[in-house]
Amino acid sequence: MMRISRMPRRTLITVALFLASLLPGLVWGQSYSEFGNQLTRLTIKDIPVVAEVVSTPEKLYLGLSHRQELPEGRGMLFLMPTAKHHAFCMRDMLISIDIIWIADGKVAGIHQRLSPNDKGGFRPPVPVRLVLEVPAGFAERHQIKPGDPVKLQLP
Repeated sequence: MMRISRMPRRTLITVALFLASLLPGLVWGQSYSEFGNQLTRLTIKDIPVVAEVVSTPEKLYLGLSHRQELPEGRGMLFLMPTAKHHAFCMRDMLISIDIIWIADGKVAGIHQRLSPNDKGGFRPPVPVRLVLEVPAGFAERHQIKPGDPVKLQLP
């Protein structure tokens, strides 16, 4: 009989909590990021992006702050409570990003290559409810421009 070595109690609790966080996704077919945010797939001009969806006040405030990286093909989709000229900033950011403003199923505007050193608030050209943050240079690499179609299904 094989004997399983004992794990520290803290490790067991951490593993149990992690597995419990995956259970809803397994039951309802939803996927979650390593940060606990629900994932969705979207396309901008037929370019696929897997995005973490955030909509609670705490998650909207935190955004991508303190993240060490944002891999190509990944992003964060902010689902705002109402369509407005929401202001975004680079508070506590460690990585550079593009902000893509989305309205009426299209790219409404883009702020490109924002660095952690950029100060101030960045606002869309029109009221938006959806905001996508992607790695810096994404819009340029894929020649994304205002008016390009965005297809997504919200969770």
